Amino acid sequence: MAAGDGAVRPVAGDWNFGDLLDATAAVVPGDRPALIQGERVVSWAEFDARTNRMARAFLAAGLPVGARVAILARNIPEFIEIACAAFKARLSHVNINYRYTVGEIDYVLQNCQAQGLFYQAEFADLVAPLLPSLALAVEIEGPAYAAMTREGDGHPLEIERSPEDGYLLYTGGTTGKPKGVMWRSGDARVSQLEAPTIKAVVRTMADHVAMVAENPMPGRVIPACPLMHGAGLNSSMAELVGGGTAVLLPDTRFDPIQLWDEAERTRATRILIVGDVFARPMAQALRDHPGRWDLSAMRVISSAGLMWSREVKRALVAAIPQVTLVDILGASEASGFGYAVTTATHETPTGYFEPGRHTVLVEPDTDRILEANEPGEGWLARRPPFGLGYHDDPAKTAATYRRIGDEVLAIPGDMAVREADGRLRLVGRGNMVINTGGEKVFAEEVEEAMKRAPGIEDAIVVGVPDPIWGRKIVALARVTAAYDAATAQQAMLADLAAYKLPKHVIVLDTLPRHASGKSDYRNALAIATRELGLTT
Repeated sequence: MAAGDGAVRPVAGDWNFGDLLDATAAVVPGDRPALIQGERVVSWAEFDARTNRMARAFLAAGLPVGARVAILARNIPEFIEIACAAFKARLSHVNINYRYTVGEIDYVLQNCQAQGLFYQAEFADLVAPLLPSLALAVEIEGPAYAAMTREGDGHPLEIERSPEDGYLLYTGGTTGKPKGVMWRSGDARVSQLEAPTIKAVVRTMADHVAMVAENPMPGRVIPACPLMHGAGLNSSMAELVGGGTAVLLPDTRFDPIQLWDEAERTRATRILIVGDVFARPMAQALRDHPGRWDLSAMRVISSAGLMWSREVKRALVAAIPQVTLVDILGASEASGFGYAVTTATHETPTGYFEPGRHTVLVEPDTDRILEANEPGEGWLARRPPFGLGYHDDPAKTAATYRRIGDEVLAIPGDMAVREADGRLRLVGRGNMVINTGGEKVFAEEVEEAMKRAPGIEDAIVVGVPDPIWGRKIVALARVTAAYDAATAQQAMLADLAAYKLPKHVIVLDTLPRHASGKSDYRNALAIATRELGLTT
């Protein structure tokens, strides 16, 4: 992937996902499942052949190295096939949010100069006006897709690939147009290998092949969140390159009962979620149906992108005593800032993280990098590897990937405090700061305090216009029958200064969230202003 557009160039890793997939397929049993969704099982031999054929079809269509191929699909095996085939053909796959309007889809396609688009039939009418501008447009359920995966040579391509080959990860953010973060394969793989659950030392392809060949019981991951978001596909890729299996839930709407049914049926070892929006109903299902599921194969439940509450973690560990819960602190721009691990014998409080090996804090006013063991507050940052930058946005790239002294750091916008014991306490995202009466309040800090209060199950906090305060703090909340406003406020005062408390709590049956589970702050602000009779 070219490093233009104002991109930074982090320390290189030598990995390429196309090469990794080839090497893995050569040593795993061909009948081992690679992809499972309901009754559909794609074996490793079939998966390898299908993605090789598709990669050859890409090349036959004249798509050059680095060409962008977009994917508009829900969690289906074909999503993973297309991404893997793109890696093998040295193309760059691009994620598109299936909730986007035609205008938003068109923006992403134009912004990344996409030459190809794969889409599910349910989105055919939506993308119809956009297809004439594309060199390759394929309906996933149609005959063209079937031909690409079933016809032709299914053997490895045997082409020379590069760690520079990569992909574009579009992230919506909280304001403005979607932004495409450019990732090299080499750096993405090095970041994967930083995960605390990976115990083997893997430095070379020979190490990788030996690890795969010597592991008769690789992992099986269920990405409960959408593949269209970075964490969902990344977790699936990590399991697949290790010779394991990606298990996709049969239904498009998340159902915790179905999740546990599938976890038991497929002997899943890991589940990826996004915070309490997934974890809370999962825990409730286990409480409601004690002993219903055999989850003895389950080893890890990890959450990326959104913190989850201590009481929910405790409920999950109580029901699955052998499980390790991993809270991952990362971003689309860079991963591995920190990890919080909870087990039956070890608990990390919500909002606290052990720093990643490349994580540092940068003082906001001085741009000084705090010493390794120095307590203090600053921007959460990390040294390479990380993303190359934002496609076609040098100004945003320079603002996020900043040169501090003689090095470049990724600083996506989170503030954190390093405590005396070395742990990091996440304060909140810089772009979700509410300036109220001259005081800065982080929305996420208030949200977490609210979710710890009795009777509050979920919360989203926004700042609405106010003639006195500039912005006043307003919360949307989902509550239980036990909720009492005064009691909840008193509980929040144990964690928050009084000026951080919401001035209004609007109780709703459901809160506005994206498909990933992350808060939809723009919609939340619209709801809050409407409910309070205000205007933005």
